[in-house]
Amino acid sequence: MLSVPVPHYARPLPTVKSKASSKWRHAVVWGDTHKPFHDPAAEAVVFGIIKDVRPDLLAHVGDLVDCYTISKFSVDPMRLDGLQGEIDAGREHLHQASQLAPNAEKLLLGGNHEDRLRKLIWDLKGAHRELPKLRVFQRNMTWPVLLDLVNVGWDYCDYTKQPVVGRIPKLLLKHGEVVRKWSAWTEKAEWEKYARSGLSGHSHRKGAFYHRDLNGSHTWHGTGCTCSLEPEYVRQPDWQQGCLVVAYTEDRFHIEDVYIEQGRAIWRGKEFAA
Repeated sequence: MLSVPVPHYARPLPTVKSKASSKWRHAVVWGDTHKPFHDPAAEAVVFGIIKDVRPDLLAHVGDLVDCYTISKFSVDPMRLDGLQGEIDAGREHLHQASQLAPNAEKLLLGGNHEDRLRKLIWDLKGAHRELPKLRVFQRNMTWPVLLDLVNVGWDYCDYTKQPVVGRIPKLLLKHGEVVRKWSAWTEKAEWEKYARSGLSGHSHRKGAFYHRDLNGSHTWHGTGCTCSLEPEYVRQPDWQQGCLVVAYTEDRFHIEDVYIEQGRAIWRGKEFAA
């Protein structure tokens, strides 16, 4: 019998262990919706991801509402959207997400646009400065009350009290304070502030920064946005829509990026389209 030598490239394959574990929890993280400048198609895709993932945690990283009419920037006087309309739309958005994941923990971070309310109050002049001293004013002029978060099941973390520690072990959560020119540059700058891994929005860009040193391995990811890519106050912005899906335990995490383009996204072999 002819003996054929074993080809030189045939080698035993390494054994890789693979198993599902009930220890893994999941989070869907998104933000920068900017009601009334939201993108309904991007929102719909995020809601589709939430429905598919059935997460243990929902985290909106802020700028749910734009606070357009109380901005110090120039505003269009012909717009009919008022602050109450933004609040109603924001509450509806949170309620819709709650319906898709009724058993999940839910966390809303205040963004710099929500912080416009604090600045408006602090800038009151003359006799109007007495209003913030009233206890009933202090109790009610807050985002948890305005958005009725108790009844829609969401916790709130003020913009000035971030980053949030512990909701996702090993990952910081914050709206974000830094904007750099290119994708991932913002994420690098956020990491430099803490030298820890984290997630943030604010820049409206998708980006991921990785770093390894003697203290271990670190990463910081940008969530992207769910607002319109053609808002009236900026022309042709370099923004990207999307969200993040995070699998995590007490000592590990894995971040999956969901990129939304023209109302569609591909995630884990499925297409999500508005």
